[in-house]
This record gives sequence, C-alpha cells and structure tokens, in this order.
Amino acid sequence: MRFSSFTSYALLAPLAACSSIWVTEVPDYVRPYAIPQYQGRAVSIGDQVYRFPVTGPASGGAFTLLGTNAPASTSLGVLPHLHERHYENFFNFKGRFQLWSQYGNETQQTRILGPGDYGGVPENTIHTFQILDPDTEMTGIICPGGFEDLFYALANANYTSSTLSPYNPYPSNASSTPSASVISQLTSFDVYAELSFVERSDAVNGAAPNGSVWRTGANAISSDSIHGAFIAKDYGPKYLYSGPAKGSYQVIQPFVTGLQSAGNYTLSTITLDKGSSATAPTLSFPGHAAFEVLDGKVIVNMLNETVELLSGDVVFIPGNTTYSYYGGVAYNKFLHISQGEVGLDVTMMADSISWDSPVWPTS
Repeated sequence: MRFSSFTSYALLAPLAACSSIWVTEVPDYVRPYAIPQYQGRAVSIGDQVYRFPVTGPASGGAFTLLGTNAPASTSLGVLPHLHERHYENFFNFKGRFQLWSQYGNETQQTRILGPGDYGGVPENTIHTFQILDPDTEMTGIICPGGFEDLFYALANANYTSSTLSPYNPYPSNASSTPSASVISQLTSFDVYAELSFVERSDAVNGAAPNGSVWRTGANAISSDSIHGAFIAKDYGPKYLYSGPAKGSYQVIQPFVTGLQSAGNYTLSTITLDKGSSATAPTLSFPGHAAFEVLDGKVIVNMLNETVELLSGDVVFIPGNTTYSYYGGVAYNKFLHISQGEVGLDVTMMADSISWDSPVWPTS
C-alpha cells in the first residue's frame, strides 16, 4: 500500500518553486532532482514518521535514502531482525538513538549514537534500535534500493502536516514495531526475525562491550564486507583534498568504500569551505549519487541550473551527469552516497593526504 504526503508549494523557497530540478514528490524513474527537507511521501508506523528522499525507482535500484523522525520511546523501534540481501547504514542527523548489532556468534555490540555518529549493519547481521531523545532523526542508507516497500506495507497511516512538522509532537504511545507474528512474516521484504536476540543493557559511556573505543580514540572503518563499524563523529579516518586547481579545501570522512560494500556503493561525509562557481571543477561519475546537506549551504550546478541546498535538503545526481558543486557559506558539510566503487569521495581520497582534523588548515 502507498500513502501520499502533504505537499505545500507555498512553504518552499522561491528557487524551489521555479526550478525544474526541484520537486516536492520523489520521481518514480531516474532523473536529476532536488527535494527540500521533509517533502515527499511520508508514512507513519506508530509514532515514527518515515520519508524517502531517494527510492529504489528513483535510483534505478541502486540505493534507498530514508529519514526517520520520532520522539523518545521506552520500547525498541523495531524487533531484532537481519537482512540477507540489504546492507543498512544508520547515520544520526539529530537527537540520540541506541543501535545494537551482532554478526553470527560474535560479541554483541551496541552504541548510543549522537549527531554525526554512524553505525553500519551489513547483510546477515542481527540489529535493532531505540529512540532516546525527544527530537531524533535517523538517516538510513540501504543498498540495494527498494527497501522502502517494507515501510509502505507496514504503515498504519499516511502522515500529513500543514506546517511541515517533522512528526506529531503529541505521541500516541502506539507501538512503532510490528508484532512478533507480523515481523516473522516479512521474509519477502528480506526481513528475518531474530526474536531470541536479547539486547545488552551495559552501554557504559555510550558503548559496549567494555573497552570499546567510543569518543576516546580513533574508530576504524571495517576491514571487510561482512562486518559493520561504529564511527563516532569526527573520530574516523579523514583525508584532506586541497589545492587551487581543485576548487576548495575539502575533508572526506569515509564510512563505507568499495571494500566494505563489495563494490556496490560508497558512503562518506564531505566538509568544505566557501567556494565559487568559478573555481568548482566539472565532475561526472558512472554511478548514481546523492548529497544530503548536514550543515551550511551546498550549491550544485547541473543541467544549466543552480540549486542551493540547505540542511536536510537532498539532491540526486544520475550516473554520467555532468555537475559541479561548492560551499555557499564559511562551513559546509554533506552526506554523500554513490553507486559503485568509483564515486566522488573515493576519487578525491585517492588524491588526498591523511589528515587529523575534521576541518581544513587556516591557510
């Protein structure tokens, strides 16, 4: 089943109203587009609201990008389960949530994720989560695309708001997770219930097991494609891409490269200084890509149009599309997803130096 969300052209910025790249509903085929934060189809599952700025059809099956907004809950957001064909990535946009994961018989891991933190859940890894803060937003990146069909099937209502409120501020305390009997019937959506899984409750300083490195030292990305990684904001590997011919200073922080995804996609954050269209290089990559702005303003030139993206806005760039981008204010940051293993982030990392700071040099 599918539900249509509220659309209000009056609440969009003037540029969004007149540009052919800006949309208020995600296309059902591959094309360049930008969508403002909290626009597009939205569905409710209990008190959780799900939106899908990039869907399977929009990305040609490459990946799904979704946002989950919800108030705090004393219950799990979903019962423990695993996926056999989908790699699920959790990125904290705001608030806090706790993520548990376990691969096979290995030690169960858990972290409390704050803004900018990341947790990766590869195929065949048991996982679940719990929303902890009153105003929490999770960004999910799931590969391959099409996983949004699960949420359409589970939704108990469409979500509408004439004010574009991210979620209902008056929680109903209705369960946001399907019952054990329902989740056990979701194998057609690549959801396999693991109801015997018991989530550990000993996350001292936000992490378990004891001795876990979490805001006390560097976090490494995974060394293979079967294990996920937890990476606290700015504690993962960093690379500085710079030089007058390259447009601007940029710091790339990878979460997933072709090694971790078995060549299917890459995922990173990219932080950049203020640039200009005159110095922004022209780019094109074979795989589809998307940017979600986390901070500042990112300006993208594509198909003879200029789109100014603010926090939470998403742009989708089909493979082999020529584009350029630059930072519109002093500090800018976006989440980057790319199909395949040769995208913007990995290409820049190959021409970068290892760096020890989340920002660029002073001169």
